[in-house]
Parts: sequence; C-alpha cells; structure tokens
Amino acid sequence: MDRQVRRRGLLLAGTAFACGLHGAAALAQPGYPNRPLRLVVGAAPGGNVDLTARIVARRLGELLGQPVVVENRVGAGGAIAFNAVRQSASDGYTLLLAPTGFTTAVALNPNAGYDPVRDFTAIGGVSQFAYAIAVAAGAPWATLPELLAAARTKPGAIGYGTGGIGSGQHLVAELLAAAAGVQWLHVPYKGGAAPVTDLVGGQIPMVVEIESVLAPHVRAGRVRVLATTGAARSPLLPEVPTVAEAGVRDFAVQGWLGVLGPRGLAPEPVARLAAALRQTLADAEVIAAIEKGGAVARSSTPEAFAALVESDTRRWARVVREANIPVQ
Repeated sequence: MDRQVRRRGLLLAGTAFACGLHGAAALAQPGYPNRPLRLVVGAAPGGNVDLTARIVARRLGELLGQPVVVENRVGAGGAIAFNAVRQSASDGYTLLLAPTGFTTAVALNPNAGYDPVRDFTAIGGVSQFAYAIAVAAGAPWATLPELLAAARTKPGAIGYGTGGIGSGQHLVAELLAAAAGVQWLHVPYKGGAAPVTDLVGGQIPMVVEIESVLAPHVRAGRVRVLATTGAARSPLLPEVPTVAEAGVRDFAVQGWLGVLGPRGLAPEPVARLAAALRQTLADAEVIAAIEKGGAVARSSTPEAFAALVESDTRRWARVVREANIPVQ
C-alpha cells in the first residue's frame, strides 16, 4: 500500500515538474510580435500614400523588432484593401494604412462591404493635411468672405473644379457650402491635375484642392488661396487664414492617414503597436518624409483615432445625403 502511494506521489511530482517546465517554456516564448507584419495600402506604388506607408513601415519594423511589409491592394476606391484587412485574422499581424477615403467610400457606396467603425480596431493617426479654397490670380475675390458674398448673390453661378464626383475635394466643397449657406456649381474632372490647370488658365473660377498641390502655384503667383480648411493655419501657407478665421464659424476639416487592424484586436498588440507608432512619428526622418509629401506627422491615441473615424463616417454620410451626391 505504501509502495503504491509513493509511486503515485512520484508520478504526480513528475507530472507537476513537467508542467512547470512546459509553463516556463511557454513564458519564455517571445511575445508579440514574433513574425513579420503586413501593412496593407489601397494605393498604387509611388504615390504619397504609398511612400508614407513605406517610411512608416521601415521605422515601425525597427521598433517592433520584426519586418513590416507594405502590401499594395489597389482597386474599388480602396475597398479591396479595406476588406482584405477586415477579413484577416485579429492577431495583430495584418494592419491597414487608411486614408480619409476609408470613411467617405461607405457614404458613396452602400455596398462597399465594410463598416469603418464596427469592423476595425483603431491603432493611431499618422498624418493630416488640409484642403484649400483657391481662385485664379486675376479673380475679383481677394478674400473668402468676398467669394461667399458673390455666391450668395448668384446661387449656383460660381463653378468649382475637383478631381471627380465623390472625391474628398467635392465633399469638402459641399460641406463648406452648407456651413456658409451658399450654393455653387460642381465641375467634376476625371482626376489628375486638370482642375488646377484650368484654374490657372482661367477656364474655371475656383477649385478646392489639397493644399500641397496648390502651394507651388501660389508661390509662382498663378493662383490665390483664400482659405485653408484645417483647425490651424497650414505650415505650407502660413499667411493664409483658415476658413474659421475667415468667418465660417467652427469650420474645420482635414484629410488624414491612420493605422487600423481588424475588429477584435487584443489589448496587448494594440498597446504595443500604438506605442511603436507614436515613436515612429517622433522620428525626424519620418517627419521630414511626411512633410515632403505635403502633410504633417500627427500621432494620436487609439481612442482619439477611433473617435475621428466615427465622427468622419457620420459627417460624410450627412454631406452625401444633404448635397444629393450620387451613390453607386
């Protein structure tokens, strides 16, 4: 009897020792991340979004101790990339670099296949940029209040050019029109630089465009920017007032880039990624590269970025509905 008890005790002790070794080995395994990550981008290689993704991915990978590989998934206005991340495992190894279009696309296409708020986990902001309201150098309006007064006098008579229906520029222009109580005529182009070219040539009286696109033309004296849409003055055009400074109270809208993961990402990888992203955006080389692309490096907490995604999703849905912008 005593022999059986001793034997059983030895077996239990051996099992406990083995379990202890197994537990210690498990604790000794490297933590997150322990393999390469993917950063999915819905833009083609070579553009500002792609270049930002690559400079951020390189520094982020150095801080995380694992490569971060940029993967370009182009098509459907970014929805292919967005849905690829939505459908990926919630393990922290597949991330999305999302632009403002991430929130506008669902307003314009009810069949986009994803919900920006419910289907993703926010990690943090990367950069921001403002839009600019510009007229030709010889236009009769020297200030935004003068332009708005003219638009109120003749509703729908002043045309503005953008890169197309549903573009960020189109939505910003309609948001401004609603805030200022004016109506103007949208002149959509098929993307590219054509709207600015026609503004310089006098074919259209006004454009709404990303500030970095217009800055060289301002310096050359070819166009006049009346206001920028950010919450603060643009470092590219510091002499130009914001729309709010020019009299449209509380108006502020900016484009952005930010990082998200799929829904259900655990707190540990979120915290690890958010901390590394903040460090990345404090790096002088990263800041310089983002500024060269016409934006400003701007980190944020996961909570703040999630709030931005939610507010912009609501805002653009309202603009599309109230301005009767066609949906797909």
